[in-house]
Amino acid sequence: MPAPLVDFSGVELDEAALRYLDAKSPSTRKAYEKCLKRFTLYSGAPLRDFLVSLEAEIKANLDRPIDEKTRPGEEAMRGFIEWHQEAGYANYSILQALGAIQNFAKFYGVPISFEFIDTPPARPMKVNEKHEWTLDQIRQFVEAAEYLRDKAYIMVAFQSGLSIGDILALDYGDISREYGAGTLPLSIQGYREKTNVPIRTFIGADAVRILELYLQSRRDLGPGDPVFTKLGSPERATPVSIQRKLRQYAARLDFIYDEDLEEGYNPARPHSLRSAFRSRLTGKMDGQLIEFLMAHDIGQEKSTYINMPLDELREIYASYERLLAIEATSRDAKAGPSEISERALEELSQRVAELTRENAELRAEMEATGDALRAEIQELRPAGRRAETLEALLSLDPEVKELVERLTERIREAPA
Repeated sequence: MPAPLVDFSGVELDEAALRYLDAKSPSTRKAYEKCLKRFTLYSGAPLRDFLVSLEAEIKANLDRPIDEKTRPGEEAMRGFIEWHQEAGYANYSILQALGAIQNFAKFYGVPISFEFIDTPPARPMKVNEKHEWTLDQIRQFVEAAEYLRDKAYIMVAFQSGLSIGDILALDYGDISREYGAGTLPLSIQGYREKTNVPIRTFIGADAVRILELYLQSRRDLGPGDPVFTKLGSPERATPVSIQRKLRQYAARLDFIYDEDLEEGYNPARPHSLRSAFRSRLTGKMDGQLIEFLMAHDIGQEKSTYINMPLDELREIYASYERLLAIEATSRDAKAGPSEISERALEELSQRVAELTRENAELRAEMEATGDALRAEIQELRPAGRRAETLEALLSLDPEVKELVERLTERIREAPA
């Protein structure tokens, strides 16, 4: 994860700050704790001292003439803003820090107004922002998921374009016929519960492969059993349970920043996968077909795909599946056996060629060793050390014998 712009790891908060944080939810506490530590580092004093000085200034204002009244806390806040900007913090982080200080003071009944402070402009609300996924990032997201259920959900959401509600409403009976037959791409059909808009979409080979692993871990599935269940339970999974897990996995991804996960926000939330489906296909597939596959209401007149034979619709999806595939498409899977055989033959051929070259090198090495042995024999004879045969020499020099035996064994194992 990206490191904080300012190191406040050694900053300790005072009792006033800790008491305030104890009243916050875990996610808010985590975010606001960083903000309070930054203010402590900026001011060089405990937060209680800031509150005491702020309250004293407010009381002093009560006895001052109009033209001598001050704006309590505003000077400190302007300095805090400048401190953040010099450190390189984004506007969102600055505004969050201001809000934390204001809320902290409010907790103790001390008001601070930012109405007349030139605060940084707010960026668009984060709730409307989603991560723009690449295929490699989707692959990393799947790898980061701890459970098969969540891996399968990520791929089903990404390759189908359906909402989390539509996916979690699926029963095994909705997919069992094509799933059992091994049909690819696998169709998902039904109706959206709230709008009764028809669902006719597909998932590709990658999603089916992981979904199969997940479903194999569950026994005796019946038509009415939910496709996605709570972990360790036969009960249907809830949106909250999926969202919570995806947020945990998002925190493990290098391209998701800590700042983007503050305040409970998650750029990798389920809707981002649905949006990624549209983004990946936009400009390539017909726009109305994209909306239809996502189960959006495009009107009866425009829904020419409603009455299209399912296999024709499946073939259209398959022709664009490469844009949603992280490993292989349905067409790759169907062509798999012959392609794998050809690839295996090519690899085997390359291996044979390598072994043949290795064999030739071993033979050359053996011949060179023999030449060296013969030369050594000639040198030994004048010295009176008789070695009439190669075997005699080998008995005199165990190291040479071991080398010859090793080379001989390698030659026997190698192809001719």
